[in-house]
Amino acid sequence: MKFTSISQSNIDELCIAFESCLTKHDIAFKYVDMTEENGIISFIFCDDPENARSVDMESERFIGLDTDYIAKEILEPILPKLKEFAQYKIID
Repeated sequence: MKFTSISQSNIDELCIAFESCLTKHDIAFKYVDMTEENGIISFIFCDDPENARSVDMESERFIGLDTDYIAKEILEPILPKLKEFAQYKIID
């Protein structure tokens, strides 16, 4: 799906694409969410809410791009850290 505007439905679709990207790499969290505030999208993930982490990005850059492409471009460079966090619950 194309990310056509900063709307709740597009943010929901982007969150699904992020979860799918993690699943393809055998990474899973009990809780994931995506929020937008003042043009910044935050992808929040954790198994324990007290240890939640997030990846923040500027939403304007994504308008017109495919949600799967956005997920891949944002998450693939940090997959080793995400995998470590999912397994050991720590990120340096």
